[in-house]
Amino acid sequence: MVLKCYLLGILAFANFRKNNFIMAKVISNVKLRGTVGGITFYKASDQDLAREKGDSGITKKQFAENPIFDRIKLHGKEFGRCSLKSKIFRLLVKPFFDRAKDVSFAGRVNQLLFEITEEDLTNPLGYRLIENGLQSPYLSEILLGFEGNRLRPMAKVCRVPVSFDWDTMVLQPYSLHLTQDLVWPEVDANLVEFQLAFANWDCAGNSFETSYSNVIQVAREDTIVDLSFEIAPLPHKDLWLAFLFIGFSNQVRRKEKPLARKWNTVTVVGVRG
Repeated sequence: MVLKCYLLGILAFANFRKNNFIMAKVISNVKLRGTVGGITFYKASDQDLAREKGDSGITKKQFAENPIFDRIKLHGKEFGRCSLKSKIFRLLVKPFFDRAKDVSFAGRVNQLLFEITEEDLTNPLGYRLIENGLQSPYLSEILLGFEGNRLRPMAKVCRVPVSFDWDTMVLQPYSLHLTQDLVWPEVDANLVEFQLAFANWDCAGNSFETSYSNVIQVAREDTIVDLSFEIAPLPHKDLWLAFLFIGFSNQVRRKEKPLARKWNTVTVVGVRG
């Protein structure tokens, strides 16, 4: 009976339509997924959300023929190219991203590459290229700090600034105090691991190569850890990116259980063009 009333309320809400797009959090003991009465229920970033399906009122023919939409179509062409390039970017350190990403990850990579595309000052809108944007003097500013998991960005996991020095090939800071410098997950975790990776991204050639360091894993009761990584240099140089992964797990006797990826972190800490 409660569920029936709840669904009737949803249908009534769907019929009470304004001209505005509606999106809201769902606060209820009844968990729904899918579409009911024009309202779509879904989960994103551990939140139950609902949104109303909009009706733009624009036909396919109008969109194709009306010049008012030309700029939108030009942006769409560029964003389409970004989507293709983003598939390669998401593979640069796939083992890291598989263990540290949130639901917005793919979309944020697309947006990141579109921001780089906008740095192409040679070609007009619709024909700008990521390859040209990668030559921007602001490239490091755009790429540094990109997070695989925005729920646990590096700044919220490590209380001290993290960066990579390409001249000395050393991560800064060199050592961390495990209780003072790290913010541990809010769930049971007694192990933490650190790993560094170098990726050479040949954007124009749609290829890459990645080198991974040794894994440094320490227990929570340890006081200080030295982040001394051993990693092979990359044989080629197009665009070098350095990624730092911090992952947590919980060990009970001999069994170690890695935490869900929402608790882990992977961040771009170094860029060299």
